[in-house]
Amino acid sequence: MIKTHSPLRRKRAQALAEMAVMVPFLVIGMMGMLDLGRAFYYQISITNAVREGARYAVQPYYLGLNPSCATIPPAPNPGSNCVSPGDDAITTHVQNELAGSNIAIPASDIHVTPDQGTRVTYFNGATPTSQYPITVSASFKFNFITPIIGSLIGNPLTINTSAVFRAEY
Repeated sequence: MIKTHSPLRRKRAQALAEMAVMVPFLVIGMMGMLDLGRAFYYQISITNAVREGARYAVQPYYLGLNPSCATIPPAPNPGSNCVSPGDDAITTHVQNELAGSNIAIPASDIHVTPDQGTRVTYFNGATPTSQYPITVSASFKFNFITPIIGSLIGNPLTINTSAVFRAEY
């Protein structure tokens, strides 16, 4: 009697069928982990950039014996002799920190509180204290590559981060 199908051949076919069923789940799982890793990378990069922007906003500069800030408005920015940088300078600093990471956040998604007019008013002596918090915050819409992860978590995922430093000038 001649056997046409050996038990070894049946085992190979069963292993092939099991592999064909499991490979899509393994690939989707790996891509999902890569996507989550990308999301964490973006969160960390944006947080570090915002922290650097807040540090830049409160860092006092030596501008001679008599620093002065232009009143806002009518001036569009505090001027180069002001210890408090303008909102545009802080926003540009955050964007420059992100330049090496290929993350582009538009200036409209980066916010500085209090605004430059209030900071200039504080510096020019309208308030009794020179110590106040400056908050720099940013938001970014992160898009997942893996469709299943995106539908589970929400696509796009909005990454919000902020940093608060105290001005002491």
